[in-house]
Amino acid sequence: MDPVEQVVFDVAEHKAVVIGGGIGGLATACGLVGAGWDVTVYERAPAPREVGAGLSVAPNAVRALDWLGLAEPLRAAAQPQGIGVKSRAGRWMVRLREADLVGRYGAPMYAMHRGDLHRMLLDAVGADRVCTGHSAVAVDTAEDGAVVHFETGSGPREVRADLVVAADGVHSRVRAGLFPAHTGATYAGYVCWRGIAPAGVVVPDSDPMWTDTWGRGGRFGAAPLADGKVFWYASAGGPEGSMTEVTLADIAARFGAWHAPIADLLAASDPAALLRNDIYYVGDPLPTFTRGRVALLGDAAHAVTPDIGQGACLAVEDAVVLAQCVSAHDDVADALRAYDAARRPRTQRLAAVSGRSARVQQVAHPVAAALRDLAVRLTPTKVYLEAGAEALGWRPEPAV
Repeated sequence: MDPVEQVVFDVAEHKAVVIGGGIGGLATACGLVGAGWDVTVYERAPAPREVGAGLSVAPNAVRALDWLGLAEPLRAAAQPQGIGVKSRAGRWMVRLREADLVGRYGAPMYAMHRGDLHRMLLDAVGADRVCTGHSAVAVDTAEDGAVVHFETGSGPREVRADLVVAADGVHSRVRAGLFPAHTGATYAGYVCWRGIAPAGVVVPDSDPMWTDTWGRGGRFGAAPLADGKVFWYASAGGPEGSMTEVTLADIAARFGAWHAPIADLLAASDPAALLRNDIYYVGDPLPTFTRGRVALLGDAAHAVTPDIGQGACLAVEDAVVLAQCVSAHDDVADALRAYDAARRPRTQRLAAVSGRSARVQQVAHPVAAALRDLAVRLTPTKVYLEAGAEALGWRPEPAV
C-alpha cells in the first residue's frame, strides 16, 4: 500500500480535503480557500462535471452565494422569478410573485442550469485544486487529523489532512463508514424525470414563475432559464427502482393532457437527454455531522427531497457556515463542534419537512388530493410567505 502523504502545515494555511466535486463540495472549497486553507477536492468522476438539468437558488442560497463572492456571476447566469402552484387544469392555487419574495426575503427565487452553477463554483475554486478519478472508500479519524483512503485508476492512495469534508452525496460511503448503524437514505416513494426544453417553446413572461403543478400521484414542474430554455421535471409515485423503462413519450402520454405548455415542453425536449432518479432523503437523523476531524456536508449529512427546493441551497449554506467556523476558531475540533451545533438542528428539521411534503404533494387518493388542493387555494398569500421563513429567511451569521 502506498505510504500516507504527510503534509507539513503552515500556521496560517492548514490542509483540507473535500470528498466530492459537486455543488456542495466546490462551495466548501470556495469558502475554505477564502478562509486561508490549502484545499484539494477529490472527485471520483474522470472529469469535473455536474449531472443534472436545472435547479432553484432560493433567497437563502442567494445570500450564501453572495457571501462566497459569487453575486455577479449568479445574477448573470440565473433567471429571477416567483413561485407558484397550479392544478392540472391550469388554475393557480398559490402564486408568490418575484416582488412578493423580494419584499419578504430581500431576494427572488432564481432558476439556472445546474451545470452553470457548477462551472461558476469551479471557476471560483480553480480547476487546479480538483483531483479527479479518486473514489473515497474509507476515512480514518484521529485527534490531529484524518486519513482518506482512495481508489484510483493506478491503485490505492492515502491522503492525510487537518480537516476532511465529506460531500459525497445522499448515498455517502463516508457516512456509512463513520455511522455503520445508521439506516442510510430513505426512499421518498416516488420517481422523478428531468429535462430541458429548447428556447422558443414558451413565450417569455413579464412575470416569470417557477410553477409546480399537482395532480393525483404525480406532479409536473417547469421554470424558465436565463437563456430562454425551460427546465422541467415530472414525478410519479411507485416502488423504489420502478419505471426504469419509461420514455419521454410515456411521460407525454401521462402529463400531456395537463395545462399548457406542458405538452409543448415535452414534445420539444430531447429524449436522449431525459434523466431519471429515485428520490431519497436522510429521514433518520444523524446524532452528529462530525467525527474527529471529519465533517459531513450537504446531502451526505441531511439530504432533503426536491419538494422544498432546498437541496443545493442547504449545501451552499453548510459551506458558508463551515468557513465561518474555521475562521472563528483556532482549534479545528472547536470549529467542527460549532458547525454541527449551527447546522444539524436546521437541516434535520427541513429534511423532515421535505419527507412530509413529499407525501402530501404526491398523494394519489382522489378525495385526499381534492382536500389538499382546496386547503392550498384557501390559504392566503401572506401565510405562504411566512410559512417559508424558516427555509428562505436564513442569513449568514458570524460564527459564535
